Amino acid sequence: MAVNFIEVSQEIEDILKSLNDQLELSFCLSTNENYFTFHGNEVMPSASLIKLMIADYYCSNFSLVDLQERIEKTNQCVGGSGIMQILDRQVFSLADLISMMLSLSDNTAANTLIDVVGLDNLNFWIKEHYSATSLSRRFMDFDQSKDNLTNVNNVAEALRKLLEFPLTRKALFNQQSRAKFELNFVESGNQKIKIFNKSGEGIGIDHDAIIFQYQDQQITAVLMTKYNPEIESRLEIINLFSEIGDLLKGSIS
Repeated sequence: MAVNFIEVSQEIEDILKSLNDQLELSFCLSTNENYFTFHGNEVMPSASLIKLMIADYYCSNFSLVDLQERIEKTNQCVGGSGIMQILDRQVFSLADLISMMLSLSDNTAANTLIDVVGLDNLNFWIKEHYSATSLSRRFMDFDQSKDNLTNVNNVAEALRKLLEFPLTRKALFNQQSRAKFELNFVESGNQKIKIFNKSGEGIGIDHDAIIFQYQDQQITAVLMTKYNPEIESRLEIINLFSEIGDLLKGSIS
């Protein structure tokens, strides 16, 4: 992976600096040897990216056998991302719930995993390991005044950590989302590059966290955006992800 890190990070910084000031964003980029951030410490609504930290709790505190053998019944199904709301089945292993939470971003699976531990207990563990991250509500619970929060540095750390566990590595490799950073890589058909990612979205929120692996090298990139959809077109936001993804693709030989 021949990455001219200084040139690529400078090009990305120039793009980000040129954007509308009303667009809130935070970005980080790292390789094996280098790290670059743009507003990297800014805390923003996490959307689904906080599911990475939930998965880390389980993989760090349970063996793979325990995750596969422990069975939980799902509670009330919620809308948004996922497949559980159309399934008749209500009983799943913790491993299945984690896989659905990551690969399909299933909100009901995520809420079940929160309920097993308890929101306060889970948030305490997350805060201990990811200082800028707060789990304040279940997914799709918009009655709560507080939102789930994180920053790009915590997200990048969690994504890298989850590649150490076979269960979550597989789930992140089989992501359903192919419409942000990685769109250009998928279209290129380069099978030698492995892609692991977790995206997040909501009203006026679009995020993507991704790792590209090629031979013994690795690129991690996280972009979090918050915008007014009445001012900024979501298509322009997706094009921003694609433009940065294209720069990253061009840096790989």
